[in-house]
Amino acid sequence: MQDILDQLKTLVLGVWLHRWVAVLIAWLVCLIGWPFVLKFPDQYQSQAKIYVDTQSLLSPLLRGLTIQTNPTQQVQLIVKTLFTRPNLEKIARLADLDIKAKDSQEFDLVIAELQSGLKLNQAGRDNIYHIAYSSSSANEAKNVVQATLTTLVENTLGDNRKDSDSATDFIDRQIAEYATRLNEADNRLKEFKKANFELMSPDGGYYARIQSLKATIASVTLELNEAQTRLKSTTQQLAGEQPTFGIMQDSFTPQFGVSSSFDNRIDSLENKLDELRLKYTDIHPDIRETQRIIDDLKRKRDIELEERHKETALINSQRGGGGLNENPVYQELKLTKAREQSNVRSLQVRLSTYDEQLKQLQSKINSIPDIEAELKALDRGYQITQEKHNELMSRRESAHLSQQADASSNSFQFRVIDPPRTPTAPTGPNRPLFLSGVLVVSLAAGIGFAFLISQLRPVFFSTKQLNAITGFPVLGSVGVYNNPDINRRTRRRYHAFIVLILGLLGSFSAILLLQLFPDINNQVTALLPDIPSQFNGAYLKAKLFIINLINRF
Repeated sequence: MQDILDQLKTLVLGVWLHRWVAVLIAWLVCLIGWPFVLKFPDQYQSQAKIYVDTQSLLSPLLRGLTIQTNPTQQVQLIVKTLFTRPNLEKIARLADLDIKAKDSQEFDLVIAELQSGLKLNQAGRDNIYHIAYSSSSANEAKNVVQATLTTLVENTLGDNRKDSDSATDFIDRQIAEYATRLNEADNRLKEFKKANFELMSPDGGYYARIQSLKATIASVTLELNEAQTRLKSTTQQLAGEQPTFGIMQDSFTPQFGVSSSFDNRIDSLENKLDELRLKYTDIHPDIRETQRIIDDLKRKRDIELEERHKETALINSQRGGGGLNENPVYQELKLTKAREQSNVRSLQVRLSTYDEQLKQLQSKINSIPDIEAELKALDRGYQITQEKHNELMSRRESAHLSQQADASSNSFQFRVIDPPRTPTAPTGPNRPLFLSGVLVVSLAAGIGFAFLISQLRPVFFSTKQLNAITGFPVLGSVGVYNNPDINRRTRRRYHAFIVLILGLLGSFSAILLLQLFPDINNQVTALLPDIPSQFNGAYLKAKLFIINLINRF
């Protein structure tokens, strides 16, 4: 701790050794800074209050029927975009600020000064906004605030209608685009269904058709086995009977019916065909397959009836010629065998046809999932496009209704409750604060410069310090001999230093006292030199910087 105190003492002594440099630097900074602060032009602030009425009478009536925007958010957006470059240029021209600029660079400085000085704040939660602007001219401050109000109201008028028109145009373009996409999706879906019609069944899909076909094959196989069993039994019975016995009588006239073994199946399939035609068109695969089976059975029935006719003719010819009595049981078994043979051949043909169909379906089993997935994707894309198209159509109607509502009434209005006035008294700058700041900066600059010199030209103030830095023992020290002349010179230097310090503080107090008397202060300020005209650009930049500092305070 003692070492730290010794170091601090050394630093203080070093600064004190160069105290004259510190006080001269302080005086120099004050002599430059105080006149500059006194030359600050008076700032006049003009302000206005506006109320944003966001309560429209049509809003409750049109809720749910039109596309309604949030008025509060819309107002906030307008307020945020008020200080954009185009709006600031418009405000500057309305307030005649562009006259002060001789070129584009100076105009940019004017815009920057306007942007930094113009303030728009919201008062609490209410829709009340304060617009304020400070300027060296009272009329200029009032004109800027009035130009800001004019720009704000003009930007608001017609914005809702422009937004509504833009939204309607956008929706119309989107509707046209989605209509085209919907037609394209519909065409793709139609072409895909046409190309894969045979593999797409509305009654359960591909795999259901395979299962149904397998069940039909099993049923036909069972019928075929039963028919083959009956044929075998009939053949065995026929082998055990004699074709004739005794003499035939002339009165024997066999009667043959016109029915066949296929009639019941044909009737059943025709009933099924009628039921299918109630659901589907004639090009449906199930209808086509049923009609083909019916035609096949009819052909087989005709063959069976023709064979019966031939057998009847043969019997009649034999009967006409006389001879032995024919065995009726044998003849009946013979006819039954013929029917069973025909039935077996028919079932074999059906079974072969179903097997071929099953093989064709099974050969495409690998492509079916891809086809079904593609069909689902196409159908899903079509449904999504159709939903978006319908939604856009609904939104267009809402947009048209909103446009008509906006034409009748605005969603919000700006009401000026406190118009801008020309200020009569300056509101700034805070010269005492800036004068105090110059004094503090001058003292800090003086002390800092003295400290810098002490570090560049160090002085040892004690033997202990010399020993600590060099590492060599100090054999002795020489004291200062004070005679009356030296003491008098020392006292005069102290007095002069104190006078300079007191003079600096007194000058500061006098300048502060002048601020209480504006008339005298203006007279004194008028005696100070103005900034040369060749430094106008730098002066404007410095002025802008100072204005930013003023606004912060």
